[in-house]
Order: sequence, then C-alpha cells, then structure tokens
Amino acid sequence: MNEAKKIKILLVDDRHENLLALENIIENSDLDIIKATSGNEALGLMLEYEFALVLLDVQMPEMDGFETADLMRGNERTKQIPIIFVTAISFEQKHVFKGYESGAVDYLFKPFDPYILKSKVKVFIELFKQKKALEITTNDLKKTVEELKKANQKILEQQKSLIDEERLKVLLQMAGATAHELNQPLMGLLGYIDLIKLCKDDPEKLIRHTDKIKESALRIADIVKKIQNLRNYETKPYLGETSIINIE
Repeated sequence: MNEAKKIKILLVDDRHENLLALENIIENSDLDIIKATSGNEALGLMLEYEFALVLLDVQMPEMDGFETADLMRGNERTKQIPIIFVTAISFEQKHVFKGYESGAVDYLFKPFDPYILKSKVKVFIELFKQKKALEITTNDLKKTVEELKKANQKILEQQKSLIDEERLKVLLQMAGATAHELNQPLMGLLGYIDLIKLCKDDPEKLIRHTDKIKESALRIADIVKKIQNLRNYETKPYLGETSIINIE
C-alpha cells in the first residue's frame, strides 16, 4: 500500500522494548506505526499526523499517560483521537475511572494477550475507515448540493426574464418536479445521517448506513444531472389540477 494511504497508529511508551513488543504484535502492511517515548513527543506527532488510534502507556516519567490524555482532550485537533491505555497498574476501579475521565475509550492491562490487542486495534481501524468513508461521502454530497444550488439559481435567473405565461408555467412545473423528485432521497439521506450519530461505535451499522447515504447522494446527483440536461419534456399530474414536468 502507498505509504501516504496507510493508516497511522501511535504507540507511546518510555521503554523502547515495550514499543517494539507492541509494534511486533500489531504490525501489518496496511498500518504505519509511529512511536513516541514521552507524552510531549506524542503530542507533537499528533499535531503533525492524523492517527486512527493511540496506544498510551500510563506510567511514564515527567508526563504520565493520564496527563497526556488530558492535554489531548483540550486540543481541537487531537481531542477525538481514540485512546487505549496500556498499563501495569492494578485493576482497582479508581485507576480505571481515572483513565476514562481522562478520555480513554479502552484499557489494556499488562501482561496483555496478543490476540486481544490485535482485536481491539482492528475495531478502531474499521471505525477510522468508516469515518474517512463518511467524510468522502459528505464532501461528495456538498458538491451535489452546490450543483443543485447552481441549477436552482439558473432557474431563478430564467424566471426573472420570463414574460410569456406559458414559459412561467413551465418554470413552475420544473420547480415542482425538482421538489417532488428530491424530497424522498433528501429525507432518506438526513435520516441515515441521524442514524450514524447513534451508532458511531458499531462498524457494521456504520457501513450499512454509509452505503445508504451514498445511494441517496447518487440519486440526488442523478436528478440534478437530468434537470441540467433537460431539453424536451412532458408533464404528469401531481396534486389536484396541478401538473409537473416528468424528469424521468
């Protein structure tokens, strides 16, 4: 895989042997594993790169894992990065609660099971992939909305120059057709965006809802394209005695 496209994971531990042990377990061709030996170094790297996950040792000199996490959560660029605390501290609830208060999403207790470590990392990698896919879909949707705005602006500009009643009638039919055709995919798209907010920690549901968003966005894009390319048209009944242009 292209180095620039690899998903970045940050390992933070003041002991090099611990960093190497973590790296050897989770390393694969799709990941770019970056290591830091202090909280300050880790914070600097997080401002430079986009990370899908941080594996953060709790017990470090100068700045421990809890302090590092607190600073991460106070920065707009780093506050959303998931943190798994890696610790040899006891399982006492007070330590676990302190970690979650500092922003941890999970814990890994030493000595850890390699299988559990790889499984946890895999979950966060999938969540990161879905997040990026959603960002792409959202950007595509924004482009489609801009095209729709331009198409509507063109209709409005044409409306200003219309004198003939028949041409005005056609314009109103076009507006009605646009509203009719776009209403269903737009409502579906907004609904699935709301569902994504409710299941952000469920990769399977994220995939399913993201696919539905893509379908709705493609439907909107197709309708906009048909409107832009419309030359000859037929009308169809709509509500009562009203008729609209048949875009299909």
